[in-house]
Amino acid sequence: MRKEKQFLLDGMVEEIDQSSAFILLSYSSLDANATADFRSEVFKSGGNFSVVSKRIFLKAAKEKGLDFAKDDLKGHVGIVYTGEDTVATTKAVFNFAGSNKKSLDVLMGYFEEKICSPSDVEQISKLPGKDQMRSELLGLFEAPMSQLVSVMEAAMSGVIGCIDSKIKKEEE
Repeated sequence: MRKEKQFLLDGMVEEIDQSSAFILLSYSSLDANATADFRSEVFKSGGNFSVVSKRIFLKAAKEKGLDFAKDDLKGHVGIVYTGEDTVATTKAVFNFAGSNKKSLDVLMGYFEEKICSPSDVEQISKLPGKDQMRSELLGLFEAPMSQLVSVMEAAMSGVIGCIDSKIKKEEE
């Protein structure tokens, strides 16, 4: 293998190692501006988009113990390495794909050491993001305490109301 290709292979193996998940895409008829917009959207969500050679990707995947068939990779192939928030990056990919029909197709994904079909990747994109799940969890923790405070406040106001009415009765 030539030095340039070995360099690309080593870089891709390192990217796959560092990323917890990735999404393989087939793209067509994306002009430079649309590609820049897509890269920007993916980058904002914490991910990274790269155009890859099929052969080099297959060799890098094989080195990592992943078995993909060359027939699965159709058209021009790109890979989106997800950042820390896998769901946010996946949402960004599907939002862009939805607004650019027939330009971007998800071929497969790799999440939590499992190869996923395009429909599985789409289901992942529909999950709530980290911030939304955190707020829902905080809401769950806060609700019982809030209800307890309301009950105690009602009990206290009830006692004070009884005392006030007793005082008014005695003054009359």
